[in-house]
Amino acid sequence: MNPLNKKDSERVMDPALRLHPDQQELTSAQEAEARRFAEERIQAQLSTEPVDEQEAEALLRQAYEVAGLAAPQRIQWVDGPLQLVAALAPRSVGESITASSWGESVRACMFRNGLGDIVEASVHTSVDTWLWNGVMSSVSDRVRDRVASSVGFPVRNGAYASVSWVDLLDSIRDHVWGSIEASVRAYTESYYLAFSRLFDVYLAPNDLHALALFNELVSGYWLGQEEAIIVRRPKILSRDAEGRLHSATGPCIEYPDGWGFYAWHGVVVPERVILAPETLTRDDFLNESNVEVRRVMQEQMGERFVPELGGVVIDHSPRGTLYEVRLPDGDPERVARYVQVLDASTARQYFLRVPPTIQTAAEAVAWTFQVGVEDYHPSQET
Repeated sequence: MNPLNKKDSERVMDPALRLHPDQQELTSAQEAEARRFAEERIQAQLSTEPVDEQEAEALLRQAYEVAGLAAPQRIQWVDGPLQLVAALAPRSVGESITASSWGESVRACMFRNGLGDIVEASVHTSVDTWLWNGVMSSVSDRVRDRVASSVGFPVRNGAYASVSWVDLLDSIRDHVWGSIEASVRAYTESYYLAFSRLFDVYLAPNDLHALALFNELVSGYWLGQEEAIIVRRPKILSRDAEGRLHSATGPCIEYPDGWGFYAWHGVVVPERVILAPETLTRDDFLNESNVEVRRVMQEQMGERFVPELGGVVIDHSPRGTLYEVRLPDGDPERVARYVQVLDASTARQYFLRVPPTIQTAAEAVAWTFQVGVEDYHPSQET
């Protein structure tokens, strides 16, 4: 089936691609089509193109009708996840209507012949795993930070000064967790609704048709009995080749209200790590508690990393140089050791952390290849 610029129901269907109610296995052509369809769903869900909001509202009203519910009296669009969280702050989120309200029976047949497995593997990994996790964690962190600043909680070096404050903030975050989830719900529901849309096109119409179409046009939503709040798509959404949130030049995601965040190959990092890595210092690195963020900082600092941290040469060999860096008081390892190696293909210098017990540069280089020094005899260093 060629992906024509028409609605699913209007496309010309190759009979060989259509599913049958009693079918147990897919043909090779159906498997290939399922993968193509999944990629199409991914691109649609991750699109940053503006949408026809009246069309989206019409689909939402259809979804309510199918569920046997009266359409909401008010539909409010907001320009980012935090605006939805703020809109729901004074009210309960327990009355939100989730996708499960629109036909759980559809899900029962999704995995029977393997078609659902194919779509899940593609859509879930590309949309839910990377994007939703990144946005969700950033939204929750921002909510915590805003609450802290609004009531004057003491903040010291980016960390809350007292454990009691942290406990209180976590309690507040738990209280608004439902609205945080709703703010990026389109991504969490994407692979489930992609299943229903697949069956809707290739097998038979189902109750989730309108909701599945609506879901691809938005970023998040809270659907109540009287009011629906919809989060518009982000205007920037940048990923690396593996589908992880990433941008080397700016925010990896940014919403119309200006809120967004920065990430390096799936690791959410402070703005300065992306926009001004040349300003990163020893204190920035040592005060960062997240191991993955420290790894990105090290990569961004490049050849000045060990000199900036005051590294002392422990050993040198043709294969590399072993440095030792003293860690702040209280760090259980007290020192960290790094081996500096040359990437022959790019001529770039890299610093790789090795166990503090390693004594020679040759041993350190061999350890990075998970072999002993006596077993490491490469024809060319890479």
